Amino acid sequence: MTTTTEKVTPLRLEDWGTLDYTEAFSRQDKMVLDLQQQRIIDTLVLVQHPQVVTLGRRGSEADLRCPAESFTASGVALQHINRGGLATAHEPGQLVAYPIVQLKRKDLRWFANTFLQVVVSVLADFGVEGYLKEGEPGVWVHNRKICSFGIAVKKWISSHGIALNVNNNLETFKMIIPCGRAEENVTSLACELGHELNMAEVKERFVQHFLHVFAYQLKD
Repeated sequence: MTTTTEKVTPLRLEDWGTLDYTEAFSRQDKMVLDLQQQRIIDTLVLVQHPQVVTLGRRGSEADLRCPAESFTASGVALQHINRGGLATAHEPGQLVAYPIVQLKRKDLRWFANTFLQVVVSVLADFGVEGYLKEGEPGVWVHNRKICSFGIAVKKWISSHGIALNVNNNLETFKMIIPCGRAEENVTSLACELGHELNMAEVKERFVQHFLHVFAYQLKD
């Protein structure tokens, strides 16, 4: 695992349960402002979203496999957002993590790679070997994408984050072209292991690895 020599600092943890994406988006914006003005401390948010497809700053309808108007008919929300990247999908059973934190180093590559190594370490805890691809955001297992990544950084404060496929059924991914690659296949921890996982345990392991590599201590 990647380690850091940074000074250990306090971190707040919030678990929003299952929350509509637009509400989560609004909360993140407010938290970034609150952190800028020192009304809150660095915070790691864990959440699950109902079915939604988000398009990052480089994304467009070219990244969708079906017309935009068909999303509403299917009960899947479609939203353009301010993170990096193209199209990704969120579903119940997926672990989404949003670090609203002041970057300890003004180095986006360091932050992104360290954050993604947290996911690799979580996968390893369950006996699954994940890896990164140079120049491509996310984590892969046997050439199948298991985790999406996209962040926004404003005045060195991050928002958005990762979406790790744990127990989700991956149906929403059929509506998009992941990473802009039509041939890209996706997977989940449940698919790789052949059984569903205890989400509470996955969350716990994710938080512990995040605390370790970024030198945080949970604030009571």
